[in-house]
Amino acid sequence: MSQEPVNNQQQVNINFRLINMTTETFNLVETDKEGGNLDLNFDFQFGVNHERRFVKSVAKFKFNLEGTDIVDMAVSCEFEFEDKGWEFFVKGENIVLPAGLLNELAFFTLNTARGVLHAKTEGHKYNRMFLPMIGGQFVKDDLVIPITPVN
Repeated sequence: MSQEPVNNQQQVNINFRLINMTTETFNLVETDKEGGNLDLNFDFQFGVNHERRFVKSVAKFKFNLEGTDIVDMAVSCEFEFEDKGWEFFVKGENIVLPAGLLNELAFFTLNTARGVLHAKTEGHKYNRMFLPMIGGQFVKDDLVIPITPVN
């Protein structure tokens, strides 16, 4: 459940549920390197299906050790919203998903990806790598998506 402000004053409860989790990509590259700079790049993407009232959140991560991508992964979570809550997002010819909700979905997907990374690397030297605790907001602005009729 998410609480979204209405007119910057009142909060509205919007019920939704997780309906699917998928490991979209998981590539692991062996390397003999044991030390050096380990960089982590990440990206979040969102997809919307208006007819089914769901939002898909995709978290992508790449661990790069001294210029070599050693782990490349993408994990998605799909969330289904109740009719009444979904109506809150419909604004004329657009669907407007509040930044606060998108951040909540992104954090859920990040935590799911953390578990996938652990499970996929269990028993491997890369199991020492973690997705860090990331604070703040990933999404700064509401996401506006035009509603396109189904033909």
